[in-house]
Amino acid sequence: MSIPSLSFKQAFTAQSINYYSFLKEYPSPEKYASSLLKYKIFCCVWAIASIFHMANYNGFTLNLTFFLLTSAAIALMAKPSSIARLLVFISMQMFQASLDMPGISNHWILTAFVNITILHAYVYLIIKRKSFYIDKVEFLNTFAPLVKIELIILYFYAVFHKLNAGFFDTEFSCAVRFILVQNNYYNILPSDKALLALNIYATLIIESIIPIMICIRKTRYWGLLLGLVFHFIIAYNPINGFYDFSSAVFALYFLFTSTTFSHKIQSLYNNFISRKVILKKHLLQFNLVNFALFAVSILFMLFLVYYYNKVFQDYFRHIVWTTYGLGFIIIFMLSMNVKEKNNETKTFSFAHYSLLFIPILVFLNGLCPYLGLKTESSYAMFSNLRTEAGISNHYIIPASAQIFDYQKDIVEIVSTSEYHLQNVAKADKLMTFFQFRRFVRTERPEFVTYKRNGVLKTFELSKATASHELYQKENYLLEKIMFYRYFNRNGVQECSH
Repeated sequence: MSIPSLSFKQAFTAQSINYYSFLKEYPSPEKYASSLLKYKIFCCVWAIASIFHMANYNGFTLNLTFFLLTSAAIALMAKPSSIARLLVFISMQMFQASLDMPGISNHWILTAFVNITILHAYVYLIIKRKSFYIDKVEFLNTFAPLVKIELIILYFYAVFHKLNAGFFDTEFSCAVRFILVQNNYYNILPSDKALLALNIYATLIIESIIPIMICIRKTRYWGLLLGLVFHFIIAYNPINGFYDFSSAVFALYFLFTSTTFSHKIQSLYNNFISRKVILKKHLLQFNLVNFALFAVSILFMLFLVYYYNKVFQDYFRHIVWTTYGLGFIIIFMLSMNVKEKNNETKTFSFAHYSLLFIPILVFLNGLCPYLGLKTESSYAMFSNLRTEAGISNHYIIPASAQIFDYQKDIVEIVSTSEYHLQNVAKADKLMTFFQFRRFVRTERPEFVTYKRNGVLKTFELSKATASHELYQKENYLLEKIMFYRYFNRNGVQECSH
């Protein structure tokens, strides 16, 4: 059957047209409507994840791009059925991510990869259908399997990067530091040495089990529940505002859920709206009781605002994240009791091999530390991984596996006029020449004496010429994507991002 041709106006305004109706590719109208609902809810939770990211950085109005991204997220939540609004939103996020590079956070670069995947799927369908009108269910079914693959890749590296001597060292392990800091803040768990060591293995086991259970249809919902609880809890760690990462994972988990979860959300939302209408109608009937209830409610809300503002410094974590996270988990648990017909069997099936390009990039991005490329934004966050200066603390991949020399070109700060570099020297840390050169080129310290691979050199701003080695640049692409952390001289990698 031939695909019907649409005019330019129809392509952007026709709401009732869908290709599945024409091609009879969907088993039933009910199933199609359920998938359409799932697409709309995903757009909402994906936009919410971006809101949590901006809250963590206090970035709602940090600059024009963040303001526009905030506006685009709100606009998408207001009308999640609009593909145009989704495209504007993901375009703004990708643009902001490009501005943040190379010093971009791990979850934000994964978010950018997911958005590129969505855009790639959209372009693929335009070419396939030869029209700008794209059916939303087909759109969801095209990008969702690819995004699921990318989440599994993230979990793979989250575990694989931690297979190193530093992570299993109770003195330096991030798993130990996390539980100590969190317990010092909330004072819930005992700080027993055995418990601290147990957390190292518990972290690895949980992060290993979650993706395995998610990939198996029979254990998927229990794996999702375990992941939701795990990421809900770590979002409270004071080391960072991890609710930005957790909210992104929640949104990506949603793609693994059945339409039963979507219907449960819709059902509860509809019940809330109907009860709100009834309550509003009742309260509009003026009498002393209604007036007293209204006044008491306002005063009680003001008291809660005063109390929480005084008790919690990070209100977004303890109020907004708690409400959103608990609500998400509870609704998900309620949907687990319903047995859905026609369970999804082909979780990772993709429409065309060309669509695997972005998931492959996601995988290669995580491989960078072992290739001798960047060590930041490669999903090695808080893993204690050390691969610089010809030393690898990884149990499986040695430093000799590196095919690029960027991590072997090392700088030691001897003395400097620049405050930040002084702290690097005091901490007895080293840095790659690539990172050092970028820092000097942008910050322009008055002077800095340094050793590059053991050779003593001095940079003086007043005497430096354009041909100085610290003024040279790599090509634009490398400068944009390469970013390195500082590392300890003694070979031990303490807990850091």
